[in-house]
Amino acid sequence: MTIDARRLLRQTLIVAAVALSWFGLFNLNAWLFSNLEHTARAHWIFLPAVLRPVSVLLFGGWGACGLVLGAYLTVYGTANGSYLHEIVLSLLSGLLPWLAVYLGKWALGIPESLAGLRAMHIVAICALCAGVNAIGLNGYLLLAGRLQNDPIQILTIFVGDLMGAAIPLFIISTVLAIALRQKAKIRATQVFPTRSGPDLR
Repeated sequence: MTIDARRLLRQTLIVAAVALSWFGLFNLNAWLFSNLEHTARAHWIFLPAVLRPVSVLLFGGWGACGLVLGAYLTVYGTANGSYLHEIVLSLLSGLLPWLAVYLGKWALGIPESLAGLRAMHIVAICALCAGVNAIGLNGYLLLAGRLQNDPIQILTIFVGDLMGAAIPLFIISTVLAIALRQKAKIRATQVFPTRSGPDLR
């Protein structure tokens, strides 16, 4: 397999993995938090939002393409036959977080290698993604004449995206912290094993 073929396979797998992750988290969110849905486009907790900053940070434009594909899988057939509306919504799901992450990396001085990336940077980028998505999505709905007279929807999308990113990241960080502590304990017992009997030397 040539280098170009490997690169194309890797990029295809990235897009597919991000899209399927979005689809899975979208349906998990619908199952867990259906009672927190404000409107069809606004949820007080929206778990797929965690993929927006993470996918773009890790995979750049290909992560954004995966977000577009994943969003299309979930909005297809929900716009009363307006395929253009579904396509625009899907494109916004990838373009808006890409823009937010780009601005966040520029403002925070984060290099392409992500060297020096800290927890506070991730929190700031998640908040930026939530804000850009809330404003951008509602701005499009307003221009398309599809925005209901419901100003709280902007707040709902912002809070939902922020909570949707915070919950999985908190769970992941907690699991990693526990796993690292257990690994450290195991390593310590291997380096300094406890003696089971008296030392007769």
